[in-house]
Amino acid sequence: MLDFNVIKQIRNDALDSIKRDSDDEKINGYGIKLTFYAMFYLIPIILGVLALWKNVLVSELEGYISTGIAIFTGLFFSLLLSIGSKIKAERLNQNKDESNYKSFKVGMKQIAKITLYNIILGILIFLLILLSHILKSNSYHYIEMVFTFIIIYLLGQFVVTLFFMLQRLYYLIDDELNNIL
Repeated sequence: MLDFNVIKQIRNDALDSIKRDSDDEKINGYGIKLTFYAMFYLIPIILGVLALWKNVLVSELEGYISTGIAIFTGLFFSLLLSIGSKIKAERLNQNKDESNYKSFKVGMKQIAKITLYNIILGILIFLLILLSHILKSNSYHYIEMVFTFIIIYLLGQFVVTLFFMLQRLYYLIDDELNNIL
């Protein structure tokens, strides 16, 4: 059975991970919080409004969006599978440095939480595109406009979340390279 509370918890965990640094400390700066809210909420709203203003409809882009979402979601599933094996391999390493291992584990956990949320966004976008295609009709133009706004908004959050995930990967790789060298 599908438990929507788990989906809500995945979202909350991902947003919490985005708001933390690579040492798992909550980022409390006003400018940082403002940047997060602007990127995660304001930019997707602006993209949705621009799409409506320019009369862009999701039916014109559904093939591109669906293909991109499918590719990224598949990559995210494989990333999630590799995260567990990387943590397990490092845990079994006899010569590991405990502080580096803790930092590595925190980074991988943050990436996993953000990745899970991206998968949920991808599935939701895909379902909304399918629903929009099913309900598409010339007499219900406003319904397609609403679907377009929602899909573009979620797509904006999807892309912004990708950047947050890339940032986490950068910190993780930078830490690992500094530990090796």
